[in-house]
This record gives sequence, C-alpha cells and structure tokens, in this order.
Amino acid sequence: MKIEKIADKMVYSDDNLTKKIIFNENRVLNFVLNFKPGQGVPPHNHEQSDLIIHVLVGKGDMTVDGTSHEISKGDVIHCKGAEIFSLKNTGNEDMSCFVVLAPNPSPVYSKEI
Repeated sequence: MKIEKIADKMVYSDDNLTKKIIFNENRVLNFVLNFKPGQGVPPHNHEQSDLIIHVLVGKGDMTVDGTSHEISKGDVIHCKGAEIFSLKNTGNEDMSCFVVLAPNPSPVYSKEI
C-alpha cells in the first residue's frame, strides 16, 4: 500500500503547467496536472490507454474530438484512448486535475514536468 498527499502535488509555475507523478505502476499511471490561467495541453490522445480526469480546483475547457466542454471543480471525465483531447485553464484561478491513465502508456508519459 502507498499513500500520497494530493496537496503536495498541487504545485504551480508561471512558466508552464506542472505534472506531478503520484503512482507509476505497471498497470496504471496517476498524476496531478496543474495549470495557471491560460496554460493547457495541446490536442493529443493516449492510444490504448483510457484517461480519467477529476477536476480538483478551478475551471477550464476540455475539447474532445473537436467538441468543446466547460469543466469545473468536481467534474470527472472519461476519454477512451483513441479520442483526441486538449485541456486549458480558461478561468482566473489556478486549476488542478487528478489524472489516471490505464493501462500505463509508454514511459514518455511517466515523466514529471
């Protein structure tokens, strides 16, 4: 068993979004993405891995396969691996998202930013 504090992973940078790994296991990758207003991730997908995002604080815009959705604190989103998505903090406050990828994709996604 492992226990981590999400609050310790909610770290923001004026220069770029941050990604703080919580669990990096064979079958699952889990991390927190942290965005200052205006920061985001460009359109991409995770091939064979399902994506689950839980918005911890803040609000933003998530575009999935060309359709834009407003997301905010408390929302939980599920994307299948082939779906192309982007995520951006469109609010005036910091935004943090708890992210789960399963199965764990290639090692390139397992690096902190």
